[in-house]
Amino acid sequence: MDNKELFLPILRDGKYGFVDKEGNVIVRPKFKYVSERLKDGYSVITYIKKIRGINRWIFGYIDKLGNTKVYLHIDSISDFNEGLSRAKAYNKYGYLDKNLDLAIDFKYECAGDFSEGLANIKINKRWGYINSNGEVIIAPKYTYANQFKDNTSLVEYKNKYGYINRKGEFIIKPTYEIATDFSEGLAAVRNNNKWGYIDKYGKLKIDFKFDKAKPFSEGLAAVCINEKWGYINKNGDVVIDAIFDYACSFKEGLGRFNIDTNSLIRGINNNKCGKWGFINKSGDIEILPIYESLSDFKDGYSEIINGKNNNYIDKYGKLLL
Repeated sequence: MDNKELFLPILRDGKYGFVDKEGNVIVRPKFKYVSERLKDGYSVITYIKKIRGINRWIFGYIDKLGNTKVYLHIDSISDFNEGLSRAKAYNKYGYLDKNLDLAIDFKYECAGDFSEGLANIKINKRWGYINSNGEVIIAPKYTYANQFKDNTSLVEYKNKYGYINRKGEFIIKPTYEIATDFSEGLAAVRNNNKWGYIDKYGKLKIDFKFDKAKPFSEGLAAVCINEKWGYINKNGDVVIDAIFDYACSFKEGLGRFNIDTNSLIRGINNNKCGKWGFINKSGDIEILPIYESLSDFKDGYSEIINGKNNNYIDKYGKLLL
């Protein structure tokens, strides 16, 4: 999103609204929930309304001008992806277009967001794919199917995970206990309770030796070794020691981490239990672990939540509000 039109959710006394990047209130806090920022011009909103004496969850959208459209018969909706929003009504899933009209009927048991022109949908307990016209492109036959990324999708078939192309053909046979999407040319996969990484040809590039593993992001991947988290490069070398109680993928040059009581991080003694902070790619702390809740950085800001209120910090740790 263009930073000139960046709008951030603000939480005050348990209700959400929006502020701009200067901290000015654009939409006053009045909603029970809003989705993360404004995507494709809209954000999902929810609130509780009494109808015929019964409290009901109401779902809808709000634009950057504060205009809203709500649906009394819809049970849930998602952000827009590739011009379509996933919605649930009458215990079935369908899709709305950018005019907020029904584009694909409510007929799926479950559904995912559109990615690379296809959406993963569930029919008769099996997953397949449709295009933006609602036409079935890959017949439902998988126990589970993820979204397409780089023309490849992760699927579960006969209790094992593998990868298919846009024709539904296996390009990597389902042989893994658990697997993740490909990211930066590699995918984390698990066999015999250990994680390693394969390339898009199915060749093992990093041995099965980690207790847990996350996808690569910005050249590094967070991995768990002996109950502690650190980071490896694409050669499988540990480049940031496994000293954290939890670590997340790098976003915008910074990695979010959690550290527990009395842990020592590069000479800084943190006496607070289970706090979050950020490190750079050298493993140096950029933002001290003093927060109970932090989001990854996006558009230059990380959200912090304290009870019924929130705020944002920039990459220097400066508060926005």
